[in-house]
Formats: sequence, structure tokens, C-alpha cells
Amino acid sequence: MISSYKQITVRYMKANKKRTLLTVIGIVLSVALIATIGLFFKGMQQTELDKAISNYGSFHVMYKDTTPEVFSKVINNPKVGKYGYYKVEDEIKLDKDVIASKIVTTNKALDLLPLKIKQGRMPENENEFVIERWVVNHLGKEVKIGDMVKLNDKEYKLVGVLENNYSIDPESKARIFTRNDNISKDNATLFAQIKSGVNMKKAVRELKAIGDSKKVFSNDPVLMLEGVGKDSGMLSGLNMVLVIVISIVVVCTVAVIYNSFQISVVERMKEFGLLRAVGTTPKQIRNIVLKEATILVLTAVPIGIVFGIIAMSILYVVFTLIGKDSVLTARIVIDPMVLFISFLVGVVSVYLSALLPAIFAGRISPLSAISSRTIITKGKVKKTDNKLIKKLFGFEGAMAAKNIKRNKKRYRITIFSIVISVVLFISFSSLMDMSLRVTNEPNESRDIHFTFYGNGSNSNPTDMNAVAKDVEKLNSVSEIYKVYNYDSFYAVIDKNKELKEVKGLSDVYKKINYNGKEQTLMESSIQTYEDKALEASKKYLISGSIDKDKLNKENGVILVNKNKIYNMNSKKSYIGALAEVKVGDEIPVQCIDPNDSNEENTKQEEPKKFGEGKIQTVKVLGILSAEPFDNSGTPDGLKFITTEAVNKKLTGRDKFNPRTLLIKIKDIKNDKAVEEQIKSVTKSDDLNNKIDYNRREKSSTLMLQILIYGFITVISLISSVNIINTITTNIILRKREFAALKSIGLTQKGLKKMIGIEGILYAVVGTVYGSIIGSGLSYLMYRGLSDVREFGWNIPFGAIAISLVASLVIGYLSVLSPLSRIKKSNLIEAIREE
Repeated sequence: MISSYKQITVRYMKANKKRTLLTVIGIVLSVALIATIGLFFKGMQQTELDKAISNYGSFHVMYKDTTPEVFSKVINNPKVGKYGYYKVEDEIKLDKDVIASKIVTTNKALDLLPLKIKQGRMPENENEFVIERWVVNHLGKEVKIGDMVKLNDKEYKLVGVLENNYSIDPESKARIFTRNDNISKDNATLFAQIKSGVNMKKAVRELKAIGDSKKVFSNDPVLMLEGVGKDSGMLSGLNMVLVIVISIVVVCTVAVIYNSFQISVVERMKEFGLLRAVGTTPKQIRNIVLKEATILVLTAVPIGIVFGIIAMSILYVVFTLIGKDSVLTARIVIDPMVLFISFLVGVVSVYLSALLPAIFAGRISPLSAISSRTIITKGKVKKTDNKLIKKLFGFEGAMAAKNIKRNKKRYRITIFSIVISVVLFISFSSLMDMSLRVTNEPNESRDIHFTFYGNGSNSNPTDMNAVAKDVEKLNSVSEIYKVYNYDSFYAVIDKNKELKEVKGLSDVYKKINYNGKEQTLMESSIQTYEDKALEASKKYLISGSIDKDKLNKENGVILVNKNKIYNMNSKKSYIGALAEVKVGDEIPVQCIDPNDSNEENTKQEEPKKFGEGKIQTVKVLGILSAEPFDNSGTPDGLKFITTEAVNKKLTGRDKFNPRTLLIKIKDIKNDKAVEEQIKSVTKSDDLNNKIDYNRREKSSTLMLQILIYGFITVISLISSVNIINTITTNIILRKREFAALKSIGLTQKGLKKMIGIEGILYAVVGTVYGSIIGSGLSYLMYRGLSDVREFGWNIPFGAIAISLVASLVIGYLSVLSPLSRIKKSNLIEAIREE
């Protein structure tokens, strides 16, 4: 028994469990997505800050050669929370190649400096010391942690080994760190960290005003991520992207829930009419709808917040597992303010979504609602033949084309629903693509474990080919790549191959008159790749082919179609192609004399201008999306790779000696033992262990991919729920109409075809509008991310195509369930339904 009219709400929601569940799922997913995005951006900012602190230290201001007056003013400043200092004392000769600086620090300075312990611990007195990893070999072959080491006639105990870090000293000298908390403050280097909770920008300005401006430095990489550095515009750009992303999700959340409420009200039109007829006021009708909104708020929004936290926790566990051996992994930050804003946005979104349908429900005319005249309205008759659709899809197609616009409100709701879904998908797909483009794309160099450099001087060069053969014989080594120096060239391209984005970069394009017409002169580089390196490059191929014999026969080259150039004007990096070069293009090139390329040479002459040397033509046989190995050519010119035979013809040199060996080993857990094996074979210490660095780089990229693909999955679910909800209800509400059509001879097959074509037309129209809006939002996000790095923007055709196909498939699947219900229904009962 019903004791209050408000109980109707609960009864209706129970009777329509599927619809209620779909609406709850939509709200939960939307709120969870908003919370996850907010928490992720907060965590990402904190992770980047941790990374900057790891590389540059946690201090904010540094003072060199301090005086007692400066020292006193800084440490007594109420805005300084922590300080530490060090002094550089003796220089210690470790061996014939390396001289180290002895740095005596206070305990707090060890915390403020970017010193990361790899093994052991930090020093506790001046008789203990730590050194960076690369310096260990210069102390002696058998030195290990705990050993006493004699340095400048004094014995010290080695208590720890640090990660290599070159940001402490611009000259990258070897450094030995000891500790003494009572060292003299005169001419020391002082570090100050500002307290949390104070105005950071004002405090930095105040602290920098103390002492000689030439000896005061701010820690800009850290300050920038805290929003007060010189490059805080980058953070503004990221915040702009965050605002756009959150706004898209909020608008789409409102749209999804609004559709659900609007459909719910239209479906219950007759019910509301009966209530009005027995004396229910418009206010009470509005309260029934708003009570439904309240139940959804109390149920779905908290679940959404919880799911957001769970999603972030799962991401954190995944990130930790991925980067378990790395020095730095992603941070999870459960910020109460982010959760509160997410809750507030969820609540406001639901009530805003319910408001218009509630007002509409309160204005329903009892007589019109009871007679169901508001459900099927007579539209204006327009003579539209729809000849093309009729020819393609027959009578059912012509009917479908007329039906979709017969009821303007239903048409707009359905199209709006699909538009919202398409906008969501295109926006987030574009964000994913752009986010991956502003990060360093992983290549074959990320899988390299050791790099061997050798002696590249002309007086006594290392025979790298012989070393490669010896190292390759080791059972622990799985692969060796030989890396050659690239040779510098001039290259001439047609003027119409210039790119708009590159024209703003200085000195990339130069005008030249060649073969009687104005063309463009560019710098370029050609690097020799051995057979194994060419084979590894095939996975980056986007057009053409990589065939050694064909390259040799046709004087062929492979273009690396991705460059990274720092723009001095905008103070940002441009990432992308430098010219519109295609497979089959023939490019005139002239080698700059070898002594003017990056090869070492004792001669120094002026480089020849283009036309003064031998001009040869190379043919582009393949294009790569990225460089397979790091440093594959000049960053501000066209980058080509080719075979040794072709490069011999182009440069005139008959001998190529690799400058570097890239070594992959079978078991990275055994890297220390393998490192010693390689050193014993090469009889050199010029070996660099890249395992930790590459693991960090790969982990960061993988984490970003997992996160963005996770967002895409949730967005796809929200979009699917939206389309399914709208189309399913659209069909169910027209049950009487379909029954009438079947009663005059339309078969179930014809009905299915007609509704299917309606779905196709809705999907096409919705995708067109959604693609225009989504592309616009994609461009806005591009403008925000371009504050971090410059790169070209393209219309997201891939995402548009996926959206169209998905809309068609989801739309078709959505009609199957309601069609089966219509098939089972009694025609007479459906037509008589009042």
C-alpha cells in the first residue's frame, strides 16, 4: 500500500531495473572517471616533482661562496624550513685519468642534494665517504663497500655507492662526499628549502634578493612544477588540458544522465497524467522526478568516488609492479580536495540533469498525457522523396529517413546522445595520441643493456670490429649492434615539400636556386646501419621497404621522419617531421667534407658550400616513424640511414669504424658478472651500464599507456551505455507505432531492416556532428600541450573512423533486444494501449 505519492519513485525504479542500472552505471563511471583524472593529474604532478627532486635536489635556492652575513640572513628567515651546506676541499687524484673533488657536507645538505644511494648508506663522519657508481672502477679493481681506501695519504672508509648524477656539478667531475656537521660557513655553498604553506613565489623572490645576485641560483626545475618557476607556463598548459578534459567528462555526464531522465519522463507520461488527473500538483510531480535524482545521487556518486580510489590504487599497484626495480615509480595521491570536488561535480551534474525533465514532467497536461497524444505527434508533411536512400535500402530505407526527423525532440535527443559519445571518444583518443607524442618514444636503445665507447681518437683508435667479435663470443651476450658516426650532408628538396609548422623554426629551410628554379636547401645526415640494425628498423617502417640489395642498387636511403628541435623563440621543443618527403623521392645531396662532419679529424677547413662539391642523388626507399636507435643523425635536418656500400659512394671513404657498441645480454639479473666479463675482454673501463636508465624510461612510457588506455576503456563504456540507453528506449516508446505498421503488412524482417537503417542514419549524422566538435576540442588540448612541446596537429581521422564503426555496431546491437520484445508482443494490445 502506498502511503505517500513519493513512494511511486521507488516502485518505478524497481519495476525498471535495467534502466535504473544503466543510469547508475553511467553515473558511477562518470564520477569515477572525474575522480581518477583529478587524482591522476595530482599524482602525476607529484611524480614529476619527485623526479625533479631526484635529479636536481629538494632545495629551492642555492648560494655560492657565502659570507657570514648572507648565511645568517638566510637561516634566520622565517620562510626557510630547512637548510644545509657543503664545502669543496682537496682535489684527489684517483688514477691517471680521473681527478675527484672532495665535498664535505652537513647532514641536512645530504637530504637536499640529488644524491641517491645505490648500495650501502650515507657517510656519518669525515672518515667515511660515498662516490658515484662510475667512479668505483677508478678506485681500484677489487674495492668494495666497507673497504678502507687511501686518498691523498689519508684513509677513508667506503660506505656507499651513489647513482650517477651530472646535475650537481656542470663540469661532471668525479666527486667524493664525506660528512661533517661543523664545517666552516665561510665561502660554503648553502641550500635553502622554503616551508610549506607560505607564498612560494614571494618567498623565492625574497630569498634571491639576499646576497650577490651572481652567486644566488634558484632550483627552476623543481620550482616550475610547484608553479612558481620561470617555465610555470608549462604547468598552466597542463592545467588547461586538465580543465578541458574534466569539462568534457562533466558535460557528457550531464548529457548521459539528462537523456536517461528525459526518456524516463517521456515513458511515464501517461502515469504522470493520471496523477495530475487525481489532484497531484506540478510541484509534487517535480518532486517525484527529483527524488529519483536524490536516490541516484546517494547511491551512484559515493560508489563512483570509491571506484575512482580503487582504480587509482590498482593503477598504483600495476605501476609499482612495472617499475619495481626502478629508482622512481608513480605516486598515488588521495587528495581530499580532489575527492570533494569530484563528489560535488557528481551531485550537481545529476541534479542539473534531472531539473529540466522534472520541470517538463510538472507541466504535463493530464488529458494529453492520458490519451498518449504527447508521445506520437503529427509532424509537418514534407514531400521528400529520399530517392538515393530508397534506391540503396528500398521502401524500409525511405521510411527510416522520414521517421528519424518526424519527431524533432526524439531526433535531437538521439543525435545528441551519439554526438556526446563520439566527442568523448575522439577527445580522449586525441589526448592519448598527443600525450604519447610529447613523451620520449621508446626505441631499440631502450632494450640495450651496455654501451661500449672505446677510444675514438685518431692517434690510437680502438678496433671496434675486433672488440665486437670478441664480445659476441661470450655466452652471456645475446646481441651486439655497431653504431657508426653519421656524416653531414646538404640536401635539396622542392619548395612545396616545406611544412608550415617548421617554417617558424630558424635556419631549417634556406632558399637556393638549383636546376634553374627556386628550391629549399636543408642540412641532413646519413648514418650507416649494419644488417642487424636494418633488420631491427623494420618495425618502425610506415611506408616503403628496407631491402639491403635494393638500397645498394638504387643508391637508396631510409628517412627517419621524426625530429626534435629546440625552438629558441618559443623556448619549447618541436617534435615531428621536417619535410613532406615520400617514398620514391629523389633528393640531391652533397657530402660536407668528413673533417667537417661529426667524425674526429685533425684538419679543420671551411666546409664547402652547396654546389662546390660533388652532388649525388639518393632515392628514398622507406620512411620510419621514429629513429630505431638514439642519436641517429642531426636533429635539425633530414635524417637518413643506409648501408655501408651506399655511404662509401656518397662520402668517398673506404673505411668505417663503429664509434659505439650496443650490447644486449641474456640475463639482466646477472649484469654485474657480465659487466666484468665484457671489461676483461675489451681490456677497458669504457663500458656504461644502461639497465637502470632504460628500465625507468620504458616504465614511464608503459605507465602512461596503461593509464590512457584505461581512460579510453572507461570512456568507451560510458559512450556505449549512453547509446544503448537512448536507442533502446527510443524503440520501446514507439511500440504502438511499430504495431500499427505491422498490422498493415510490414513484416518483422522489414521492421528490423527499417529500424536498423534508422540506427545507421542516426550514427552517421551523430558522428559527423561529434567529429566536428571532437576535433575542435582536440585542437584546444593540442594548444594546451604545445606549451610543453611543439608538434604538429592533425585531424584525428583514425578516431573518427573508429567512432563511426562503433556507433553503427553498438546502435545495431542495441535494437536487437527491444525488437525481440516487440516481436513477442500482441499487435492488438499494442495498438489499443492507451
